[in-house]
Amino acid sequence: MESKWVKPFYNRQFEMFAYLHEYSENYLDWAKEIEQQVNQPFQSVLEIGAGNGHLAKAVASLGKDVTTVELVPDLVDFARQDEPLGVTSICASFYDVDLIDSFDVLLYIDGFGVDGDDEQLYLLKRINQWLKPNGVGLIDIYNPNYWKKAAGQSMYIDPSKSVLRKYDYDQENQRMVDTWWEEGAPDDTYTQTLACYKPNEIESLCDQAGLKIVGWFPGGAMDWDEWKYNPKASLEDCLSYRIKVVKS
Repeated sequence: MESKWVKPFYNRQFEMFAYLHEYSENYLDWAKEIEQQVNQPFQSVLEIGAGNGHLAKAVASLGKDVTTVELVPDLVDFARQDEPLGVTSICASFYDVDLIDSFDVLLYIDGFGVDGDDEQLYLLKRINQWLKPNGVGLIDIYNPNYWKKAAGQSMYIDPSKSVLRKYDYDQENQRMVDTWWEEGAPDDTYTQTLACYKPNEIESLCDQAGLKIVGWFPGGAMDWDEWKYNPKASLEDCLSYRIKVVKS
């Protein structure tokens, strides 16, 4: 069910940037933030779209049992190279992976919206099934207000200044568009495009999936006039926001 861009983009992104291979204390900070946002005792965690596995490693370091689902084989192979006790990495699509267990916590950090509304609704229904009766899901949602303003902006995105990106916005389909290329090769591009949802829109999708939003956590935003990233912004202005969902 995944769009054709998904595997090539995330595989190439991982190849391009050395920092994605390096574990840092930032991951532990993010894991502790997740623990605070869950705000109840938990042990078992399912992370979908788990990427390089570093966040799962950090969550496991807090004494949790983490199962990850990641589509890109190279990313799963990398995660398994240094897989700590308490982490199980699965290479599969979250649309059709067969998971027997249910979980205290479900994480989908930075990536929701790879396909259309029908696919996102299907995924939310699967999330409902994966959660234990009192389980909690944390899901990052891209904010259309921010991405409409970001359209047309371009920048370097690595310290060596050899890779550039340009943002656009697909107004008809309400999707952010993020295109990357290496300097000197502007025709060899890699693009990700993710659905954006206003709070009431994602609330409606969750409701259809039998999920209730019980928490909202706005992220940061780029100030394009000052060319400065602010780590905290309002729900209206943030780049993305995190929702906390439970079974309704």
